[in-house]
Amino acid sequence: MKLSVLATKLEPMLRIMQCPVCASPFLCDGQSLRCTQNHCFDLSAKGYVNLAPSHVQSKEKYDQALFESRRQVFEDGFYTPVVSCIHSMLQNRFADQSFSLLDVGCGEGYYARELSKQLPNTKILGVDLSRDAIMAAARTASTANFLVANLKQLPIASSSIDLVLDVLTPADYTEFRRVLSPDGELIKVVPGNEYLKEVREAVSGHLRNDSYDNSQVVSHLEAQMQIIERKVIHHTMPLSPVQAKHFLKMTPMTFSISDEELALHSPAAITIHMEVLRCRAKS
Repeated sequence: MKLSVLATKLEPMLRIMQCPVCASPFLCDGQSLRCTQNHCFDLSAKGYVNLAPSHVQSKEKYDQALFESRRQVFEDGFYTPVVSCIHSMLQNRFADQSFSLLDVGCGEGYYARELSKQLPNTKILGVDLSRDAIMAAARTASTANFLVANLKQLPIASSSIDLVLDVLTPADYTEFRRVLSPDGELIKVVPGNEYLKEVREAVSGHLRNDSYDNSQVVSHLEAQMQIIERKVIHHTMPLSPVQAKHFLKMTPMTFSISDEELALHSPAAITIHMEVLRCRAKS
């Protein structure tokens, strides 16, 4: 991507962005983002900006192979009902209004990309600490913008975001409340108790717990935010051997398992069980 094209694409987003070092506003000179205190972050010809350049990327367990497997899974439609549910909630909340959406822990950009197709007037920004993830996200044609950034120190101006989207990502509710506008909302997607249960069963000997319970995650959310809408996605779909391989590769449950060991397993089906929770900050 030409830097001039990326600069033009980023221009409408500068209003909601801030320097991760000093929280000053950004200007774009066509080659880099530079804040009023002169901290500078170069635009990448690969279509993104790295606002966490000191992060040691080699320590990331989420690598290019994992994001490629996720891309294949998303393209095969397993998570389309989740996108549809999120889109329905956004339509109910914002109707045809223009609004800003921050996708935290956006990974390879699936949700930001799909929502940008359905909501062309929405300013969508995806952030993730993994450079491999953001590079994968930026490779796809999308009106969304993507940044490498620390989710615990978001490079986002206070009270500037209408909707924070958090899909299967650890939450920092202090930061979420800081960046949300006074009437802004959070949509958090958490695994249901049967999420990817076939993968869990296949590699159970390598896991600390044979089952999953999301009650603690939801209780922590309820302590921080007010849940105002809650929907459940629950379906089981058959898998081809290739799809089974991608599902085994795309989840943190298999991080400690060798490729040789994973090759011994091939689930015949997969269960997508997720809860979509629309929330607002407690008064």
